Amino acid sequence: MVEELALADDAISACVDAAAWALPEHELIAALDAAHRLQQRLAAVTLTLIREVDGRGTARTQGASCTAVWLRERLRLTVPAARRLIDLATALDTGNPGIRQALADGTISLDQARVITDTVDTVSRSADAETADKAVGVLVGWAAQFDPTHLRKLGTRILDHVAPDIADAATQAALDAEARRATRDRHLTL
Repeated sequence: MVEELALADDAISACVDAAAWALPEHELIAALDAAHRLQQRLAAVTLTLIREVDGRGTARTQGASCTAVWLRERLRLTVPAARRLIDLATALDTGNPGIRQALADGTISLDQARVITDTVDTVSRSADAETADKAVGVLVGWAAQFDPTHLRKLGTRILDHVAPDIADAATQAALDAEARRATRDRHLTL
């Protein structure tokens, strides 16, 4: 893997010094798209490596108190940023493989992957694994159209799309709870 990353580094080095101003507009846009896709694919590799470092306990063997502190020192990250990476690496490793694959393919961004893993985790607690798998497919599809902020907003209503019966039951339960609170409060104010 180190050799392949060195080759990629050499290829990127050649691009850094390339004259972007000389590119026709369609090539400029294609290059931007390719660079972004590569950035996301490299993020998937980085997360895989972080997960392995964390799983092996490399940080402790090298004298750090935890992986987040080790990453702070090694990569000059803040501890919260390092923890977010560790959490996402864990979620991608232990969760639905479709999310990791979409990031590895460069079809979703790192931030979209965070949103999708958070949403799917919520769906998993509310429904079953099959529903969560459907949610991954829908959210990855939506990621082609929506930024992470909009994707998160859409994710709050994902059950409406993948499991309407569960969403209806949850909505009814919320309405019933609100009615009970209103009845209780009405009696308390009289």
